[in-house]
Amino acid sequence: MNQAEEWAREQFGRTSFGDVRLNFRAIRMAAHMARWPGASLPKQMSQWSFQKAAYRFLDNEAVSHKELCQPHWEQTRIRARQAGKTVLMIQDITELDYSGHADTQELGPIGDHRGQGLMVHNTLAIAAEDHCVLGLAYQQVWVREAQSHKQTESKSERRKRVERQSSRWGKAVTAIGAPPEGVRWVHVADREADIYAFFERIQAVGADFCVRIVQNRRLVDEEAAQSEHLLDQLRQLPVMGTRAVDLPATPGYPKRRAKLAVSWQAVTLRSPRIDPGSATTFQAWALRTWEVQPPPGVPALEWLLLTSVPVEQLVDALERLDWYTCRWKVEEYHKCLKTGCRMELSQLRTGPRLKRLLGFLAILAVRMLQLRDLARSSPDQPAIRTVQPILVQIMAQHEQLDPRTMTTKTFWHAVARLGGFPDRRSDGEPGWRRLWDGWMQLLSWVEGVRLASNLPPLGDVGNP
Repeated sequence: MNQAEEWAREQFGRTSFGDVRLNFRAIRMAAHMARWPGASLPKQMSQWSFQKAAYRFLDNEAVSHKELCQPHWEQTRIRARQAGKTVLMIQDITELDYSGHADTQELGPIGDHRGQGLMVHNTLAIAAEDHCVLGLAYQQVWVREAQSHKQTESKSERRKRVERQSSRWGKAVTAIGAPPEGVRWVHVADREADIYAFFERIQAVGADFCVRIVQNRRLVDEEAAQSEHLLDQLRQLPVMGTRAVDLPATPGYPKRRAKLAVSWQAVTLRSPRIDPGSATTFQAWALRTWEVQPPPGVPALEWLLLTSVPVEQLVDALERLDWYTCRWKVEEYHKCLKTGCRMELSQLRTGPRLKRLLGFLAILAVRMLQLRDLARSSPDQPAIRTVQPILVQIMAQHEQLDPRTMTTKTFWHAVARLGGFPDRRSDGEPGWRRLWDGWMQLLSWVEGVRLASNLPPLGDVGNP
């Protein structure tokens, strides 16, 4: 059994569609996709009989995105219970854009409602200690409703529409559930999750949150002569510490290292509604980090965060800020899904088929992201202890090195070079894309070696 088949059985071997043939087909399809994740479905399935079976599977109403993903979600939550004292549940929403596929049916509006596609809400579990990706703890996919053709929509219509999408954050919290005793699960999200009901839901299940905020909520302060507001008060706090952050590249701006000031305080927030029997206030800790002197022409960075985890000294504040920077991991996951697995290039003609395809590629994208974590773990250990021996032998032969002394770092850098990584001194560690391209190349070599070792002898064959 090769690595693609092993991975497919691990991820999809416990699916339950009420038909063993469908369970078997899911494993076969996943193994084919794992061999060529960026290829089209016909190329992945190779033979016409496999292609027909795959299309029938993706068109089968007995198959659902949830059933395909459920075993992986459960495995991730088990790992989250065993990963250490703190696990970050990184939540974010992305769009799958099929605006260029005019014939694709059963999709909804995306962006400014001029395009069409699917909405996807991901919750990626990450170990806080070493930032390793544990997997998807939950994923939601849906078709967004079209806005009314009226020039204006009423406040009640808008409120219902906003609440439907904002409920996705709380739904993920409920689905993932409570952490075990002695373990902290922290839900991390960007400004779109600055929703009081979201905070309430997290606290109700016994979890925590660390969310970037945008709403200038009224604070509860019995001693103040007049009401204070959260953002206003945060921006009046003095500098209480400093830190440096490596910022990734953004459109129009290169990656850079920013020096940031830090301040924090405990706050008491008032509920925006009064429900009989529910708490009207809760305590949290608010943090601000900002760039005092940004480079010329570059907008100054500022993060305003709210967390349920106490912040009593600078080391606590820095840890909470470090948790928030892990949110970039989910952005990389989206790239793995869209660029690595090429989810948006699928030519399937209906939304339900695309949702079922997402059930495979969403998990395959996790595998891509985890490969980078694997490449960066135990760098000085002999590769023969951390990687299958045949892979080390082939890579050492290619590099003309001794497989017994080849380190894990040397092995993975060699793999990344197969994928186009320059490996100059200034390049740092390879990213997931170069590692994955090189990994696919190496696995094809391994398959060739295995086939060659099993070739039958030709015997005496005369010249033609």
